[in-house]
Amino acid sequence: MGSKCKANGKPKRHRRNDLNGFTLMEMIVVIAILGALAALAIPRFTGVLANSQEKTDQANIRIVESAIELYQAEKGELPTGVDTFNELVTELHRVGYLKNAELKPVSKGKSFSYDATSEAISLVASPGN
Repeated sequence: MGSKCKANGKPKRHRRNDLNGFTLMEMIVVIAILGALAALAIPRFTGVLANSQEKTDQANIRIVESAIELYQAEKGELPTGVDTFNELVTELHRVGYLKNAELKPVSKGKSFSYDATSEAISLVASPGN
């Protein structure tokens, strides 16, 4: 016969289990998985970012070196009266060999250095770091 409620003799109503949505346990599992993936991805991303900054700075050095070579090929000498990297970039910009008058490194804690005697440009740790 059917199940009867003891109190009034009417059939017991069963609750329908066709409600849509996620259970708390399913949500916890998904959040845990996303947390684990983030824990793996974030360190890799920061490594890639630092590497790309270093490569960008090296590319900028090659651009300035190319501008110096063009200057020397056309003028027959190196830019005179420049002792620092900023002075070199300013001079190359002034005479039209570089588009920008200022060039700053994108790597944190680094700066560009120019040695006029050896005519070498390098990326070095900034003073105080």
